[in-house]
Amino acid sequence: MPRVPNDEAGYPDSSPRSPWIAQMLPDGPGRPLTGEAQADVVIVGAGIAGIATAFWVLRDTPKDVVLLERDRVGRGATGRNAGQLTTYFERPLADIAEEFGIEQAADAQRALDGAHDLLDVLVAECAADVRVERFTGHMGMFTLEHLIVHLRNNEVRRHGNLSQETCLVSEEAEFLDDIPPEFATLYSVVPQAHIDELLEVSGAGYRAVLSDRKGCANSGALVQQVLAHLEAAYPERLRYHDETPVERVVVDADAATVQTPGGIVRCGHVVLCTNGFVDHVIVDTGDREIRLAREQRIETVVGYMAAFVEESPRPPTAMSYIRNAVIGGEIPYVYITRRTYDRPDDVVTLTCMGGPGEGDGASWHPDMPFPGPLQWAMDREVLPLAQPERPRGLPYDFLWHGPMGYNDGRTRVVGAHPEHPALLYNLGCNGIGFLPSIFGGRRISQQLSGFDLEPSIFDPRPDDGD
Repeated sequence: MPRVPNDEAGYPDSSPRSPWIAQMLPDGPGRPLTGEAQADVVIVGAGIAGIATAFWVLRDTPKDVVLLERDRVGRGATGRNAGQLTTYFERPLADIAEEFGIEQAADAQRALDGAHDLLDVLVAECAADVRVERFTGHMGMFTLEHLIVHLRNNEVRRHGNLSQETCLVSEEAEFLDDIPPEFATLYSVVPQAHIDELLEVSGAGYRAVLSDRKGCANSGALVQQVLAHLEAAYPERLRYHDETPVERVVVDADAATVQTPGGIVRCGHVVLCTNGFVDHVIVDTGDREIRLAREQRIETVVGYMAAFVEESPRPPTAMSYIRNAVIGGEIPYVYITRRTYDRPDDVVTLTCMGGPGEGDGASWHPDMPFPGPLQWAMDREVLPLAQPERPRGLPYDFLWHGPMGYNDGRTRVVGAHPEHPALLYNLGCNGIGFLPSIFGGRRISQQLSGFDLEPSIFDPRPDDGD
């Protein structure tokens, strides 16, 4: 019989194990940088952002690239994420429109929506065999405030001629008569049973559902396969060095120097794809630190996830359940992703859970234990939504944690620093970094090609002095 943990006993702390790294091939010997090198472009970081940037730069420009990774390919956030394909912002789109204007907000949403197609191009051209599953995912809401926030977001989508997220409201919703009439065309009223069916819950109090296109894929295995393709396709234009931490980047008016323990690379441009959790410094030739505006500076937090195998096939899906009465409150929403998972000898369903628990990224290490009390929190707060038939107290097949780069603006930073054009960024996962990373890589390649791009909410902004 499985034991049922409680707040006093709980689980023991456990060694972390990522399901995505478990599917990756062995890395082989390290290839640290030694001596001096030159390149048109240095890309720092070989996660999904760095690999996608390298793909688009090599594919769409004649430039040669040096790709530097302090660990091994895909072993940071990319191999330890939730693996979802999502295109929403972890900030209401309507709020972004208030800051930047409706046109730029809609253009930004269009760019992220289009990243699904960019992912398909990357997978096809690199002949990657990573499983990519797509489906309609759902988010549960239980207050009028939740609903109005997302209806306002849909107004921005409608103004920008974008596909709208489907919004359904229960005919039993206590706030049904309080919904402002100007939103009448942005939602439909349905029986409560339909809400429960979509969210796979019963009696949980959710009164509305927001549905949109989502998906899942193993970005760790993907970047490993893309790197292998790039090295085979561009042997004269790509040099890759892992186990090579960057210590210092010195940026001149039209060039940069990247310093590592074993050597340096002189380049025309340097692109930071580090998600923000780095130890290096970035300075100009006067040794003055180069920083972004306060709202764009990245801070690292740690997200915790757990997963269990289900032998019986279940359809893939992604669910989110809001738990705050007001969006943006202190209680994190919980999320569940169910996917097809390939093992060497069979194929199973893997159900992944996250939401409870958040740590300080400054102290993150890939081998730090997964806290036992947090496993109990997963049992108590998420498991009843993920698989109510699974007893509490059973060990999880996978427990992992990963660093995530957040900023106050909750929008990615993509492009050249306005005062230092040799320095570019593709960073800031803000909890949804997979597809935005791929979009960012393509936008970087367009800038390096000399495209005259329209202003964007993703554009880097200079230090504001705070």
